[in-house]
Amino acid sequence: MNGRILWYLLHADFLERARRSGIWLVAALGIGFGVLFLPPTDSQTLMVALGPWRGVYNSAWVGLVFGLLAVMLLPLFAFYPIKNSLGRDRQTRVGQIIATTPVSRPQYLLGKWLSNVAVLAILLLVLSVMALVMQLWRGEAAAVQLTPLLAPLWLLGLPVMALVAALALLFESVPLLTGGVGNVIYFFGWLFFLNNLLLPGLFRAQVGLVTPGADVLGITRPLAALQVVAAQIDPAYSGHFNIAGASYGRLPTVIFWEGMDWTTTIAAERLAWLLTAVGLVLATSLVFDRFDPARQGMALQLKRKRPATSLAAEEGDTHRLPAAALPAPAASLTRPSLFTLLRAELALLVHGRSRWLRAAAAVATLLSLVAPPGDGPPVGALVWVWPVLLWSELGTRAQAHHTRSLVYAAPEPRRAQFWAAWLAGVTLALAATAVPGLRALVSGNVGQGLGMMVGVLFVPSLALACGVWSGNGRLFQVLYLLGWFAAAGGNHWLDFMAFHAETAASGIPLVYLVAAVAAVGLAWLGEIRNEQI
Repeated sequence: MNGRILWYLLHADFLERARRSGIWLVAALGIGFGVLFLPPTDSQTLMVALGPWRGVYNSAWVGLVFGLLAVMLLPLFAFYPIKNSLGRDRQTRVGQIIATTPVSRPQYLLGKWLSNVAVLAILLLVLSVMALVMQLWRGEAAAVQLTPLLAPLWLLGLPVMALVAALALLFESVPLLTGGVGNVIYFFGWLFFLNNLLLPGLFRAQVGLVTPGADVLGITRPLAALQVVAAQIDPAYSGHFNIAGASYGRLPTVIFWEGMDWTTTIAAERLAWLLTAVGLVLATSLVFDRFDPARQGMALQLKRKRPATSLAAEEGDTHRLPAAALPAPAASLTRPSLFTLLRAELALLVHGRSRWLRAAAAVATLLSLVAPPGDGPPVGALVWVWPVLLWSELGTRAQAHHTRSLVYAAPEPRRAQFWAAWLAGVTLALAATAVPGLRALVSGNVGQGLGMMVGVLFVPSLALACGVWSGNGRLFQVLYLLGWFAAAGGNHWLDFMAFHAETAASGIPLVYLVAAVAAVGLAWLGEIRNEQI
């Protein structure tokens, strides 16, 4: 294994990635979560709590809170900015150059993995600074102890970030997981892992006594140690633990926790998971095609075959028309018909989609039709899930397919591309939610039906704004799925689809109507910026 090759791959890819906004957006999100997870000392709402108790904001408690944040929530968002390393080399054709060099598949993937880890380490550095700031800001315990403050963050966080970096390469190497399908699978897979495998009942705040062990996130040992302290204070303590946020209607009881002893055994356990990430990268090299079309399957080869006329054109065998036979250029370019453009945008959205997507749409519609009124989520909300990959394409095609120069050379490009794409997204939303919307209106829930119509306007507006500004669909996919999951779980303020009758009764759809208008305006500004670039 050539160390110089790994360094060059790491250095070049890291500089390219660090200049992009994605990882810094996740870092800003981590800062926001840091403020949220350490509320003011007089707050009645807790994000991390042992029942109605919380720890004194000393270095040990602040370090634990930021350690939990680093390994439980940030991986849900950090995966997406780094899941483009191999795809960028494919798109820019750098991969074809690398394929002609002696760089082996394990070397190349290890270099990319090290780059991913270095990028994700930026998040840990930001959280480290933020942990210190938050302890001093809250001012409940001014004495700063660096080991209790930073040990949970780095001992827990670095192996998890290494595994996330390896998973990103695996998803990019498996054709089925490369695009939006992989993004959706990772999102729900991570939530399923947290709530069903690691800490069953986590999102319902029903976690019982935790058994300490060498779990992948490393959180069972500190949580078990915390529960021991709580049981010493209250023998009736049943192990209640909450990280989803709860308001107790009174000031919480404050307990003092000095932290735990981060022994060499724990460090060895975390090192083992770091080595597991390396093993996952080496295993991924077995399925990585190394940008070789011969390893991408016969179907992909046939797809990439160009027609004979295209080959003949390259060889100069085509008959050239005389200049006189070419039509004279029009005196002025005609304005495109908005209806024609809408039909074209709808065709781009639905044409050539897999049978699995159509089957998912049919099943979701059928379930929404036969589900009894008042059926709880997520059955009634499934009709809002299957179009997410289609909505996420709004505003991204010009950049993804390198057609921006062609699009903005057309007359009134913003009208041509912008409103037709937005209307296509709205039409798709109407078609997807027609059954539950009609059922709400027929059953007399007019407010809920109108709330759904607001959601029909809000979702394409959000998708278009995210697509125009980010250039890809990953930002929308994360924000949308997170909001959908929270709404299906009972959060009325994030219920943009007015799934719950209480949402419409409280006037929340009006907030999303304003948000839809704001998102359209933001997308319009993004289109103006793109046209000027």
